[in-house]
Amino acid sequence: MTRYMNTLGSTVSNAKETFLDTLVRLYQNPFVSKIISIILAIMIVFVLLAFSKMMASYIKNKITKGFVLKGNKSVENVSSLIGDIIFYALAMFSFYVSFSIVGIDIGLILWGISIGVGFAFRTTLTNLISGIMIFSTKEYEPGSIVYIKLGKQEILGKIEEVNMKDTIIRAFDFRRIVIPNSKFVNSLIKTYSLESVLKLEIDLNIDINLDIEKVIDVSLAKANSYEFVIYKEYTQVLIDSFDQKVCKMKVSFCFNPNAGIPTDIMKSKVQAGLIEEYKKMAKI
Repeated sequence: MTRYMNTLGSTVSNAKETFLDTLVRLYQNPFVSKIISIILAIMIVFVLLAFSKMMASYIKNKITKGFVLKGNKSVENVSSLIGDIIFYALAMFSFYVSFSIVGIDIGLILWGISIGVGFAFRTTLTNLISGIMIFSTKEYEPGSIVYIKLGKQEILGKIEEVNMKDTIIRAFDFRRIVIPNSKFVNSLIKTYSLESVLKLEIDLNIDINLDIEKVIDVSLAKANSYEFVIYKEYTQVLIDSFDQKVCKMKVSFCFNPNAGIPTDIMKSKVQAGLIEEYKKMAKI
């Protein structure tokens, strides 16, 4: 019985040694070793991807906490896109770390993918980053009044919407102007979010044969007769220049930009009223 047990123990011990030797030889085989490394790398990738997802959600909430407006679908889309970008960046880093741990260098592959994605989406990413800058600036909230100079074009109006790609402005002449966020932040911008008074100027060409002093008095009285003109004591009628035929004048008055009346309409009303007054003067 004792001899049998010794024989059995020896057999088991030999089997263990044989099994371990087999495993060592298998692992030393380059092909098998590479497969084991890949399996181990994939397992590490899954762990790091789960961690990346949690980190992306956490960072997204931290970044957008200060300016995400509840119920604003555009802002929610932007915050989701931010989270996706962070996740994919961390995911690529996870792949790199995982395969590096097991001795597989995929840095060149990931670098090539990053360059390709960067070129393909550089405009979208630029507009997105610019949109984040706009969202984080309180002066550029929807409803804010802004003056923008885009090349030779000058725009005065209210910000109607800011989304992940564009800033939409409703000009005071009712035009709907869509500006890419990257162009918006790189333009000359004046904000009037906190302004309750702006000044509007109207250029006039007056017949030099009219009584210029009376023209000034009539123009001043007519401009101040409109309800949208405020701080009437600051309304001015000034002579700009003159020649033998025409006297060039400038009428300026104050108005409330938050009243919602387009500047073109105010100009047209004042100009129409002044024309009627000048016609009366010409008949005398």
